[in-house]
Amino acid sequence: MSSDPGVAARRTLERARESIQKIHQAAIRHRDPNLHQLADEISEIALTLGHDAGPVQEWRPCPVCGAEPGSHCLHQPSHDMVDGMHPERARL
Repeated sequence: MSSDPGVAARRTLERARESIQKIHQAAIRHRDPNLHQLADEISEIALTLGHDAGPVQEWRPCPVCGAEPGSHCLHQPSHDMVDGMHPERARL
């Protein structure tokens, strides 16, 4: 066991990120947008507490092009994309 308290905190944060991703995966599997909303709320709460919930934008539907969670964004005229996704998709 490590004497560094940061190790345990990092493990706990990683578990939280994995749990949020599992909620998003369940939302995709069950086609339940409410689960996406709950995972987003958890992510927002984590951010207010100073913790980054991790990159979960790929699990959200895109508000610009309507891409389903788990799929890539589609190019839309007059909308910029960053790393293959619309920036609006990544905002909480």
